[in-house]
Amino acid sequence: MGRLKSVLGYTLAVLASLIVLATFFGNDYFSYKFASATGIKVSPWYTGGEIVKIVEHGTYRTIIHRPVYDGLMGERREGFIQIKWQSTAGLPPMIRETVDYDGYDKADFLVTLDTATGETTLIGYNPAVVSVKKTYKLDTGWAVRILLRKVS
Repeated sequence: MGRLKSVLGYTLAVLASLIVLATFFGNDYFSYKFASATGIKVSPWYTGGEIVKIVEHGTYRTIIHRPVYDGLMGERREGFIQIKWQSTAGLPPMIRETVDYDGYDKADFLVTLDTATGETTLIGYNPAVVSVKKTYKLDTGWAVRILLRKVS
């Protein structure tokens, strides 16, 4: 009986060690699977929202996200839109991009980015466009968040 307990104990210890190792090495996979199974999504206030348009420019691309007004209990009055420039073969020294974010085939703002310094300027053509919130240096390029305000 003592020998059986000993063998059973060692077997359970080995199995537990294997489970710990599998959980440790599969952490990314399991966390993704568990999160997707529950339907939980990362807030667009962190991700920038879903991508609605990609504009190819040859050596780089412009990625335009949807305007984010999401709040806990409904839509907020203030939001932002995120624009990313991703380099495929190098960014130009100065990027000037007009963006139509509301889909009315009319430019809503012009954003200019100095890729050497990160200095960003904004000219708003739509009254909902407020200002540049922040410019981010990314591994593959730059991103900028532009503050928006709902206009009734």
